Amino acid sequence: MIFPRDTPLVMNLRQMEVFRAIMLTGSIAGAAELLHISQSAVSKMLSHTQQRMGLKLFELVKGRLVATREAIALYEEIERLWRNVEKVHSLAGELANPNKGSLYIAASPSLGMTVVPQSVAATVKERPELRVKVILPLPSGLIEVVADKLVDIGISNFSVDHPSITVHARYHYPLVCIMAPDHPLARQETIRPADLVGHRMISVPLQELYGISEEKVYGEVIEQLNIGVEVRSGLIASLFSLASGEVAVVDALTISNNLLPQLEVRPLETRERIQAEVIHNSYRPLSPQAERFRDILCDKLAALQAVPF
Repeated sequence: MIFPRDTPLVMNLRQMEVFRAIMLTGSIAGAAELLHISQSAVSKMLSHTQQRMGLKLFELVKGRLVATREAIALYEEIERLWRNVEKVHSLAGELANPNKGSLYIAASPSLGMTVVPQSVAATVKERPELRVKVILPLPSGLIEVVADKLVDIGISNFSVDHPSITVHARYHYPLVCIMAPDHPLARQETIRPADLVGHRMISVPLQELYGISEEKVYGEVIEQLNIGVEVRSGLIASLFSLASGEVAVVDALTISNNLLPQLEVRPLETRERIQAEVIHNSYRPLSPQAERFRDILCDKLAALQAVPF
């Protein structure tokens, strides 16, 4: 939004900082300690802010500051903005010294537990002072943090279509069945959905995690399947399979690089494929360390795409 030159800003960054500190600590004294300024300076800033806005942000109830409804609504927006302000400071430092700084990554669970740790390790080996934060949100949360510029890179197991997000690269991987070596299905070279009928299964929510339909994967036998356990990620399903010996259907990335050698792996005969998309915000330039991580990650994803499972 562009304001006319003669329109005064209702709150500047310093006023937002003071207001945010009061909300975080719940008191004038706490805000003063957090900001390393005097209590009188906090009180004056709050008074001036309320007067300028024409809003009462806090009530004094039994000697305690209580945020008004208006303050709570305002805080939600300021907190979102403040994360971006901190990102600006962080990016400026990273551009000045590309071997330091931080890297924020959001990844779908199966990627965040396999190829992402390998790629982070390779990036940190080149940049030992780099600080990395990885989160593993569900699909809607992953799109949100990338669109809101809260992370540098996103790695998604589902197709992303958002006006603020650029898909840098896209890869495809099969679904596989894993099981104990003595499981009856381990004698087969490939497994059809119909072969799963009569066996207790461990499953993941394919539609929710990968955006693919269970009906398309399993076809007409879907109602005959015995889903004994459903979990939230392929790696967790693999661990359940390891513990019980039962068959699990997971994405191939989950067991890539022989992650669980105790389990047998067989291709599942289906046309459906899991996607892996490397994404970033279209309006936020990548830092040098984010670009390097992206390149390492893409190399690993491309290599895994070429592996026959």
